[in-house]
Amino acid sequence: MTTLREKMKQEMILRGLSNGTQEQYLRSVVKLHDHYKRSPAKLSEQEIKSFLLFVISNKPCADSTYNIMIHGLKFFYEVVLNRKMVSIILPRKKEPQKLPDILSPSEVKKIIQCTTNLKYRTMLIIAYGAGLRASELVSLMVKDIDSERSVIHIRHGKGGKDRYVMLSPFMLDSLRIYWKECRLQISKRQSHHQQKETAFIFPSPSGDSLSVVSIGAIYKRSKKLAGIKKRGGVHALRHAFATHALELGIDLYTIKQLLGHASVTSTVRYLRMTEKNLQSIQSPVDHLNL
Repeated sequence: MTTLREKMKQEMILRGLSNGTQEQYLRSVVKLHDHYKRSPAKLSEQEIKSFLLFVISNKPCADSTYNIMIHGLKFFYEVVLNRKMVSIILPRKKEPQKLPDILSPSEVKKIIQCTTNLKYRTMLIIAYGAGLRASELVSLMVKDIDSERSVIHIRHGKGGKDRYVMLSPFMLDSLRIYWKECRLQISKRQSHHQQKETAFIFPSPSGDSLSVVSIGAIYKRSKKLAGIKKRGGVHALRHAFATHALELGIDLYTIKQLLGHASVTSTVRYLRMTEKNLQSIQSPVDHLNL
């Protein structure tokens, strides 16, 4: 399994799959291996089908998780082993089209105001203000802030793509206040070179970047303090940014560029989340003169 694991990892790297996708695909094959205690390369198609039936029947999982497992197994057999899955049907489950809970502007304000730690507060301001993913937020460096052009350079975002996002006057002021207050503590943990170019704006105690898990915990704590019951983690700030931007009249294409979506299809779904669209529609019941 070790040699096959390495080969699979190499093939995924060559195809530019993200680290998260690589881990999920590998996990699918490992589960198949552990189920039979045999190399997946030696399993018959009927055995693969039996494993999937076992997963569905005995270990219920989310539709999205099951579909990722299907993609992982198809990648392993078709790409790594060059074994075309013609006779075996690996059907994906139809995932329900759920809409996330959208924070209102006042709820975002409460969450930020309940974050008393200056560093964490600034992080949430930047995350919401620019619609950043948590991974993009923790990767921000000093060189990424272009105060002259009022933009932030996002490097190696999802899919390895770079983009520029807005840096509003309030966001810039927040960053300057934070940096002025925390610069002494940060400089003690970083070398002279790091302080100039490759310094993380929001470093961990060791001077490296914070983990995405840490950002999630910070947001969760602030949301609880704010008394917000809506579902969702720190990614809810990105959803809120997109929805609120639409409600402010920013066009869909601009929001697509700011969010770094590969297709406008991903951005269009925010049209279903705006209060502006719903409030402009008159219900037929209003014409019944009840």
